Amino acid sequence: MVADVSHTHPLFSIEYVVHDAGHNMTNFHYHDAYELYFLEKGYHQILIQDSIYDIKLHDVALFKPNLFHKSYQNQGCARTCVYFTERFLRLYFTERAIKSLLGCFDTEIISLKEEVFAKVKRLLKSLEKENVSGENDRIFIHLAELLSLLNNKKKNAQIVEQPSSKNANFGPILSYINQNYNKITKIEDIAKSFYMSKYYLCHRFKEATGLTVIQYLNNIKIQHACNLLINTNLTILEIGNECGFNSSMYFCKVFKQTVFMTPREFRKKAR
Repeated sequence: MVADVSHTHPLFSIEYVVHDAGHNMTNFHYHDAYELYFLEKGYHQILIQDSIYDIKLHDVALFKPNLFHKSYQNQGCARTCVYFTERFLRLYFTERAIKSLLGCFDTEIISLKEEVFAKVKRLLKSLEKENVSGENDRIFIHLAELLSLLNNKKKNAQIVEQPSSKNANFGPILSYINQNYNKITKIEDIAKSFYMSKYYLCHRFKEATGLTVIQYLNNIKIQHACNLLINTNLTILEIGNECGFNSSMYFCKVFKQTVFMTPREFRKKAR
């Protein structure tokens, strides 16, 4: 299994995409930028870490950098995604202002009121017209307005705190994997913890998430490996062991399949 990596502009980018019914993101997806995901038409589900959410018209999903996520069970949708880096914000704002603007990312899903979404749509249109490489672009102004609207949650929106009701009882299994990813050696370890058979767990897991247990487990391991590669000086061998891989060769193989580069290449690129 591989993860889709968005190769966005180093500082800022925006894209509008329409998907037909039945389209599924086959792989986990991550990028090194903040992402605002505005659903303008349709409905689908989205897997973020250990939670599965129903996302519907006028909802916004907010992803921090290097956060694995995946949408699936699409009923046909249109969405606009805005990507920007903290480096972009530092060109225009103080550290205090940046902390305030990014406060909305403490929430994963926000449902906007219809009249507020109309304001959002106008700002998105304004952003689409700007040239990130232009000398007189106003991207930072429009982006600040957008983030301000999302930060004003009580007035403009409703925070979606509950995962999908259909898969609400599946959350503990995802949480267990997230908390014990480096100790789990086989699927039976998970099944035993929840008093179910390996077959039933595998069947329900694929049905609920669109992934196999091993695909999900390996993606969680790789996400933690990415963080360690960026933020520590541990060796490749030490990071593989820390993340629960039984050999450095297997760790490097799974990492390259997932991130499209070796751990060493990833560390060099990220620093």
